[in-house]
Amino acid sequence: MPDAQDVRPEWTQVDPIGHRAAAGMRVAAVPLTLLGIIGGVLSLRLAPEWWMVALALLGCAFVALVGVSLWVNAVAREKATAELRPAGRRVSLPVVLAEDITDEIETFRLHLKLPIEGGPMVQHACSDNRCVEAAHALPGSEVPAMIDEARRIWGVIHGPIDR
Repeated sequence: MPDAQDVRPEWTQVDPIGHRAAAGMRVAAVPLTLLGIIGGVLSLRLAPEWWMVALALLGCAFVALVGVSLWVNAVAREKATAELRPAGRRVSLPVVLAEDITDEIETFRLHLKLPIEGGPMVQHACSDNRCVEAAHALPGSEVPAMIDEARRIWGVIHGPIDR
């Protein structure tokens, strides 16, 4: 049985985001959530048939859920970035392999080599322009990233992440 100290957890990927982008996501989340709530209340009062009320409530609940999830996602990504920024360092990760996983939007699964001893490989699936360009530019392409070796956390940088 291996010792608890010998067990090394896998690397965790975070999606770094800057304060401005997170604030923009939260600003977009507020009207969506309010629209869902107000639409739901109005549908109860204005719809003549019960099935119309049900359909309107379903649609409004979906819009409100999108707004709430946008807010939660922005907060979580900004928190993860704030924790990664002080302890992490900026690096360029070499792209070893790119798999085209395009469905409706051009998307690639990039196999990246972390610049540490042993050079573990990590995967990053993305449709961001920088990642798509790196996939097309193989071999020799790189993507900007941050890495925290102590906590085994990494993330590809898609935009400004400084406050």
